[in-house]
Amino acid sequence: MLEQRRREHLRSHGRHERAAAEHVLRLECVLKTLEWVRDNHDELKAYARNRRQEAERGSPK
Repeated sequence: MLEQRRREHLRSHGRHERAAAEHVLRLECVLKTLEWVRDNHDELKAYARNRRQEAERGSPK
């Protein structure tokens, strides 16, 4: 009985470690995305402005 509980505990611990590792990976990806947005802020604003102008020219008035 004690051995079975130990195996269950180890199996559960492994799942938690994997979940934590995946969570850290997602956070690292979000951080990299936010850093990229920060570093390319001016280009993104220019891109958005161009897209708005293209949409306005293409829409009937």
